[in-house]
Formats: sequence, structure tokens, C-alpha cells
Amino acid sequence: MNRLISVVLPSVLFCLTLSFNPAQAQTPRKVKLTMPVVALTMSPVYIAQSKGFFAEEGLDVEMTSTGGGGPDIRALIAGEADFTFTTGDNVILAYQEGKPLLMVMSALHRVFINWAIHKEAAKAKGISENTPLGEKLKALKGLTVGVTNPAALTAHLAAFVIRKAGYVPQEDVKIIPVGAGPTWLAALENRKVDLALTAPPVPETAISRGHAIMFINNAKGEDPSISEFLMENLVARPETTKKDPDLVRRMVRALVKANKWALSSTPEQITEALKPFLGKTDPAILLAGVRSLLSTLSPDGRTSERSVQVTQDILEVAGLLKKRVAYSEIVSNEFLPK
Repeated sequence: MNRLISVVLPSVLFCLTLSFNPAQAQTPRKVKLTMPVVALTMSPVYIAQSKGFFAEEGLDVEMTSTGGGGPDIRALIAGEADFTFTTGDNVILAYQEGKPLLMVMSALHRVFINWAIHKEAAKAKGISENTPLGEKLKALKGLTVGVTNPAALTAHLAAFVIRKAGYVPQEDVKIIPVGAGPTWLAALENRKVDLALTAPPVPETAISRGHAIMFINNAKGEDPSISEFLMENLVARPETTKKDPDLVRRMVRALVKANKWALSSTPEQITEALKPFLGKTDPAILLAGVRSLLSTLSPDGRTSERSVQVTQDILEVAGLLKKRVAYSEIVSNEFLPK
């Protein structure tokens, strides 16, 4: 009998321990997260989901893509989402309209938006991928540029580049919204627009299909005026950071884990983790995009003052900034892992 008890009792106690383990018994916290597009720029969120980092933090994250910047952040402001994962330019613009938001983690800290131009438009303007940037910008006059959404980073960057070239948006160079993904590709490939910009691997897909060539490759730093930038950030309402700081910390930890995992993995491993979300992309294009992405990932999630300054410089040149915003008004690094 004693021998039987000595064998059975430890097993029973082990099972009871599992049964009453609070971490296992706890129901995952449901979280609504908006994102502007389905693209490589969303990789930290995709990795956090596919590698189980959200689950490790006890989170069940519902991801919604809004087809371009603007609607994603409006949903957050309206309280229809708990967080948004988006570009910092719209956080700055929301603040100047009296709708303060906080960037609590920076996931991508360099611009990762590329331009592609239709081959016929490039031929007509006498430019190639190797044409110096200044000459490319002068060739913009009379062309139509496609952006994902009127309130998206693509629209803000388009206005910035057009003004930098010495032209007036909508007078010298037209800007029209064409949506994201398939609609963006259709607009450029069918030449509804002469050139367009968005996050990789979409421009690269148009190029691989033989319809376009690269116009500006920001992923490779072709435009030196844009160094650090508020490319992709986890954004929350100030009341959420005050009332539910633990939730904010858990979201931040999951995304920092995702970036650290990516920076310690091979491009092939990252590509595999992204397939559930970007599986329709040609594997070779996706792998090339991942290799470009790695240099933009923040290893610690910290939002720098330089990135805030450069983002405001761009908005200022684009004619969208009314007044510069103080770093501390829109950034909080206090939720980052110690």
C-alpha cells in the first residue's frame, strides 16, 4: 500500500498543480488592434501572433486592416479599438487636432515605403532606376501619383517629395487614392496612375510582373533626407495607459519579443513565420523584402527624439504641420521591458 501511495501521490499532486495553475486557468484577454495595410511593415504584429508571443502574454489579439492609414487611427480615437499599429505622422496630426494619443513602442524606426513607376511613364520621362534622385524628382511634373489613402503616410510622403522637387501637389503633380494591395497593383499596372508608393512587397510585385521599375527605394536609403522615422508604432489612448498599464506592458512586451526573435533569426525563418499573413506574395519577393526589413526593426522598442523630429520635418515640408509637437506629449517609453 505504501509503495502504491508513493507512486500515485506525486502524479495526483502534479495534476492538481496543473489544474490550479493561475497562468493556465486564466482566460486570454481579448484585444482589438487596427493596422493600416497588409504588408511587411506589419511584420512585428504578424510574428507576435504566429510565434505565440501574444499568447505568452495572455492576449487574444484581433487584427483588423483598414486598407490605408487614417481609418485605423480614427477607430482608436473613437474607442472602437484598444490599440493601433501604425505610422507616427498620424499621431502628430491627431494631436494638433486636439486628439492626443501616445506611441508606447517603436517597432520600425526607418522609412519602409517604396515608389514604383510604370515602365511607359518612365520611358516617356527618360528615366531609369539608376537615374540620380534629383533628376527623378524633376520628372514628376505632369504625372499622377497613387497613394493608399488620403490620410495615410503614403499621401504625406507623396506631398513631401513633390514639394521637395519644387512642385505643388494637385497642381503640378496629381495625387489620388488607389487603396492597398490588389487595388494598388491594378491601378499602377493598368496605368490609372503613373507611379505609386506603398510598403514592400507590393511595389516589388508590380516590378516582378514586368509592369514597373523602382522609382525611389527608401528601404535602401535612396532618399538621404529621411533617416530615423516613426515608421510603425504601437499607439494607445492616454486613458488606456493610465487605467490599464498592465495591458499596455503586455502588448509592448509581445512586440519587443517579436522584434528580438526576428533580429536573431534567419530571413528564411522570418519568411516562414510570415506566410500565414503574406502567403500570396511570391516567395522570392517576400524573402527579399524580409532581408530589407531587418535593418528597420528596433531592437528595444524605444522611440527616439530624432525620429519624432524627422517625421515632423516631413509633415512641415508637405504643408501639413501647423505647430511642432513636444516629444513628451506623444511618446512614452515607460512601458518598455526593463
